[in-house]
Amino acid sequence: MFTASRIILAIQFIILNSSFVWADSNLIEKIEHTEKSIVVVRTELNRIMPGNPPKMATYYRTAAGIVIDSSGIIVTNTHTIIDAPFIFVILRDGTKLPAQVLYASGEYDFSFLKIQPPYPLQRIHWADSSLINIGDPVIAIGNSDYDNQSIMSGHIKGILQSQSTASNDFLELDLDLYHGDSGGPILDNQGRLLGMIMAKRESQESTSIAIASNKIHLQYLQYKKSMP
Repeated sequence: MFTASRIILAIQFIILNSSFVWADSNLIEKIEHTEKSIVVVRTELNRIMPGNPPKMATYYRTAAGIVIDSSGIIVTNTHTIIDAPFIFVILRDGTKLPAQVLYASGEYDFSFLKIQPPYPLQRIHWADSSLINIGDPVIAIGNSDYDNQSIMSGHIKGILQSQSTASNDFLELDLDLYHGDSGGPILDNQGRLLGMIMAKRESQESTSIAIASNKIHLQYLQYKKSMP
């Protein structure tokens, strides 16, 4: 996870080297606050390897997850957990907890996980993704194998809308993301969740896709409403 000093250096670098100016001078503080809502999602698969004696080997992959409920509800990409026999969430202090799948959307590639944390978690704050425009600046926080947890700046270069509801379903970003960045947050200039990293467009250089925050938020509210 990022240390406070590393966050400050990363955000200062982004501000100094970006073609846009962030409206809020407290951006560093907001990103530090938001970073507390990011966890690691880890799937594991155990296999017995031939030998004398046979040995147990554990294969795993990691992605990011975002805390959307302080009681322990996490959102991440469905493709990172699909068919995984064991799913764990690793908190900022290193605590590793088993996770249960509450909801999984294949069409929109996001899932809700539930853990039982030993203390209330810091949840992320939502942005309204219906208000975005092409060219708006964004910040992405990833969890790639390339650079552990990374902060990147970019812009919205396209908005993919649903034909049936005219809602903003996906955001196209001018960002180069890496393996393991899936599930990381896309933030607005207030440090609020504007989208969740989904995939990189292999056909276009420096282009990635994120799921719009309203799509995730609406499903979360529906889930909460259905709970007894």
